Amino acid sequence: MVHPGWQRVRFIGFAIPTGPAQVAPLGSPSGGGSVGGTYLGLPDAAADIAGRLGVLRAAVRAARDALPAEESGVLNVFVAPEFFWHGPQGPYLYAAGEPDPVDGLIERLAEEFPADEYADWLFVFGTAVSAEADDPREIFARATTLVRNGVVADLARRYRQASGEDQAKIFEIVEDYLQWGHAHPVVQVRNRALVLGGAALGTPTGAFPERLVTTEKSLDSGEDFVLWDTTGRDDVVTEQMVAHAFVDLSGGDLKRRAGDAHAIVRLDPGSECPVDVGVEICLDHADGRLRRGLPRNRWPRDAGEGLELQLVPSCGASLRADAIAAASGGYVFNVDGQHALADDVRPVGAGSVAGVLCAWGNYVAPANPRYRAHTQLARVSRAASGADAKSPSSTVAVLDRLPGDVVSVIAVPPRATLDTFFAGGSGALHVYGLHDPLPLPRS
Repeated sequence: MVHPGWQRVRFIGFAIPTGPAQVAPLGSPSGGGSVGGTYLGLPDAAADIAGRLGVLRAAVRAARDALPAEESGVLNVFVAPEFFWHGPQGPYLYAAGEPDPVDGLIERLAEEFPADEYADWLFVFGTAVSAEADDPREIFARATTLVRNGVVADLARRYRQASGEDQAKIFEIVEDYLQWGHAHPVVQVRNRALVLGGAALGTPTGAFPERLVTTEKSLDSGEDFVLWDTTGRDDVVTEQMVAHAFVDLSGGDLKRRAGDAHAIVRLDPGSECPVDVGVEICLDHADGRLRRGLPRNRWPRDAGEGLELQLVPSCGASLRADAIAAASGGYVFNVDGQHALADDVRPVGAGSVAGVLCAWGNYVAPANPRYRAHTQLARVSRAASGADAKSPSSTVAVLDRLPGDVVSVIAVPPRATLDTFFAGGSGALHVYGLHDPLPLPRS
């Protein structure tokens, strides 16, 4: 039967560039590259969070003001890109025994978007990065840190001087060196998506006491952090210094606690027809984390198990056909803070993008076209079969063809302090189903 509270769904993507300022690409960031640049933000984590929250507040209010009045039965799904929350050193750094600034951020978000005002909303407020570091000055002064950063900066300089096969080989060397750095990290980082429900969030067996839950990225990318700071700073966390915390997926990806690393949460778990949501961050989606893990999840429902919503906040990724894990009738929604989808950079469109039938929207910063973002929505007609996309017995999901006019673009009012936090302008809202929301799948 149809969900008794929500029969339809609307997707709202906050397409805002979230990459570093003064970006200097190494390789192709839109297809597997790395970057130099400098992190924007304020040194005080609380002040930085407050400033970014102001940007987010303006976007959410612009979205809410654009919605039809007096509607009911519609779930609004709002997603922001990966790396929306970070400081001028990269991750928010904190000492052992001190509170993680992201915990304070979680409290602020729950206060800012109360359940009585956003009862029919589900938010993914991008991702936040943090790391425990008792003495950052000691970490940045370590011999291994200086060597790694020096090696990568030298290779990056030679890369920019080279061309052809020389350039390709240097990039290959950089990639190998980054993998070695990820295996021997100086700093362990956490990259968490922040998921807030107007209705309760929980597990198949009940609701969490918390309104906001997190899910954690497991894979190390080559472009999560800058390779070198283009302003010459030596007190920033670089890609060659870090690794993400290990996430144990051997027992599936259903959440057990609000703050664990798992990716699947149930919206409105006490209702007759809850909505199961998987939040898959950037490279984890490219690796097929949710699809590969589905057979290990212990679903308690007798029939119709699976994800109604697969949400992918990213900074340098788009949807992959072989990674789609949503159930038949479900949706896959990607919001990216790094690149556009179409070569001609039309603001909206529909069709096949890298083998994925979808509708999409692009944002290009007016002041600097190098900064871009996109959103992308696909609807599953027939779910994929098999966890291993390369198995001969597996099949990829069959997707419906969505019309291009399903996407509406809404401007986000710029804030006076915007360029303190974001290098690519105020972004845009891409609303899928603004006046004609899409049907929620039957459970």
